[in-house]
Order: sequence, then C-alpha cells, then structure tokens
Amino acid sequence: MKLVLYAPDRDLVARLTPLLPAAAEVQWQDSGAPAAALEPLRDSGCVLLLDFRHDQAAFSAALVRQVQAQAPELPLVAVGSTASDQLDGVVAALRAGLRDLIDLDAPPNEIEAVLRRASDTGAPAKAPAAVAHKARMILLLGVRAGVGSSTLAAHLGVLAQQAHSPPLAQEEDPPPVANHLLLLDLAQPAGDLALYLNLDSSFHYDDALRHASRIDATLARTAMTRHPAGLALLGQPAGTDGTPMADPAVLVQRLRGIFDTLLCDLGGACVRQIPVSLLNSADEIWLIADQAIGTLVSLDQALTQLERVGARDKRLQLVINRFDDASGISPAQIATRFGLPLLATLPDRARLRSAASHGRLLLQEAPRDPYLRALAPLLSRLDPSAAPATARSWREHLALRLSGSQWKTK
Repeated sequence: MKLVLYAPDRDLVARLTPLLPAAAEVQWQDSGAPAAALEPLRDSGCVLLLDFRHDQAAFSAALVRQVQAQAPELPLVAVGSTASDQLDGVVAALRAGLRDLIDLDAPPNEIEAVLRRASDTGAPAKAPAAVAHKARMILLLGVRAGVGSSTLAAHLGVLAQQAHSPPLAQEEDPPPVANHLLLLDLAQPAGDLALYLNLDSSFHYDDALRHASRIDATLARTAMTRHPAGLALLGQPAGTDGTPMADPAVLVQRLRGIFDTLLCDLGGACVRQIPVSLLNSADEIWLIADQAIGTLVSLDQALTQLERVGARDKRLQLVINRFDDASGISPAQIATRFGLPLLATLPDRARLRSAASHGRLLLQEAPRDPYLRALAPLLSRLDPSAAPATARSWREHLALRLSGSQWKTK
C-alpha cells in the first residue's frame, strides 16, 4: 500500500508512520512543487493523503480542488484529529468533498480499514444482506411553539443513550463512540436543543444535506457533535428560523443506515412546512400538546393538515405535557375528543424550568423527579432497552391508590 503525503512540509510523516499497517509506507510530496509533479502518481496506485489538522485545514481544502483538477483519479484521504480543538479540520475535509478520514486518535485497525477502502485493495465486498439496516425514526411534533417538545427530546435522548451505554467501572477504558441514537433538531426556533444539551457544533444540518451522499459511520462519529453520554446531535444553527425546510429524503436514508434510532424534534414547525417524505418515512409521530385552549386549537389544525397529506394514521400518538390537575379537561378527554391514543402524560414541573435556566437537564438536578419517571412509556417506545421494568415499592402502590396521580409520590 503506497501512501503519499501531499503537504507543504513532512512533519506529519513521523506522527503518521507508527499508526500505519505494516504493509504501508508513506512518502512526502511537496505541495509547493508544480502541479506536473502529480503526473507520475496518476498510474501508481497510490493514495494521496492531505493534512487536515487545524492549522493546515484551509490550505488543504484548496489543495483538494487543485488535485481534482490535475489528477481526478487519485484517491484522496484526509488526515486529521477528532480532538475537540481539531474538529474544524474534520468538518473542512467534509466540506471539501472528502469521504475518507484517518483519525490520528483512532486505533490502527480503523486506520487500516480507511486506507483499504480508499485504495480498494481489501477483500471483495460482501454481498448485501437481504434486509438492509434501517433505524427506527420517531418524530416529536410540537403542535405549537413552546409546548416543550425540545425539552422532552433532550431528556429522552440522553436517558435512552445512557440506558444503552451504562457507566463503566473506573478501571475500565471507555468504549469506542458508537452511532446509537441521533437527535435531529429541525424545531423552531432553531438551536434550542444545542442550548439545552450545552453543546456547540461546527457541523450542521445544512452541511449534512449538501454532502448527504458522503455521510457514513466514520463521518457521523467524527463530524457530528456529541453529548458526554454519547448522544449525537445534528441541528440547525441559531438564527435560521423561517428558512424553508429542504427535502431530507436522501440524508435521512443515509442516517437510518448508520444509527440505531433517530429522534427528530419538529417542535413549533407548521405541518405545511414539513417535507412529506419526512412524515411518510417516520415509524411513529408523537404529537406534543398541553391543556391550554390555544394549544388544542393548534392540535386540531395540525391533525387537519396531517390528514391532507395522508399522514393521519395509526402512527399518531398523543403526549400531554405540563399536566395540571386544576386545568379542567383531562388528558384522556383530550385524546378521546381528537381520536388519538394517549401515549403519555407528563406533569407540570417548576423544577424542570429551574434546571433549564441554569443550563442543566433535570436528570442532572433530580434524577428521580416525577417528570423523568413519567417518561417511561416514551422511552420504552423509543428503545425497549432504555426503560427496564422495575417493581414499585408497596409505599408507591399505596400512594398511587390514595392520590389517584402517579406524580404525588415525590
């Protein structure tokens, strides 16, 4: 396997060499030489490596255009790092059109797999499976802005991810990052989920749309921002409110082949603005509402619009948020009035808002809060492994019988 580092200097060779498979050798080619210097490489079967570390990313992005014009048949592989201060280089490589990336922090077997894929010298591809992997996708459709769908998505995503990846003992090494659950944030206003999760991303939904055909498991693991629990987030940057939602059919298809579960937050988005392909491809659609009369009017309008596009079917389920006993109409009455199955009722909790005002999730402040316990039916639908059944104590059973409400047990 012949590798050529095309860069202004050779310093990366020393760091890269110990990470390469035994059958690979890397040579340095000065990128400052005339473009004709690439000619001898065109038929040599080599793989061209480009330096996409932080300091060299912009320069190498320009080199990509030069190489593709001079020697378009040469396979190009970016060399970078997924360390937090180097991720902009990974994003720059993706935006430049490169699909393959050598992560300097990855184990040697992953690096070898990337090189073999790029050079096409690996074993013949296996025949495709009879049934391709297709992630489960659930849409959270807040029927109007402010009903709490983004807060709900943040807590569901982190809880489901934590259940899938339980904490390790202190002496254990952390496992490699897995593409288990993706939060797809298409809500209005944009960027709320990143705020709730205290995350900052340089790779956004629009980037993924433009490069949908290049999205694979490696790019999903390296380019998308991650919560400490391992949850991946792909959303729109703040300030993009009102931008028409492009059809994400190709992107969603790619993401469903990479992740195990997709949870898409559409809070505050009008049904007319949601691409029909997204509605049609969902496994379930959870309508998030509360007991306010304005919200119930919005729920009726949302159902009318869903019926017009053929999406008012058995996939629809109702979640009543911010339930208050004193509000009059009950969740069961709302569900009956609109002909929807009632999936869950979530209590109104001032503590939830207090935690958010401090930039924290409720599960960090009060992991046994009634709001979190009320998420159990949603977690079991999202991921059956995320909500293991636990027996209630006799005190909880007694409190339920006396109070008539599962949230008065503290």
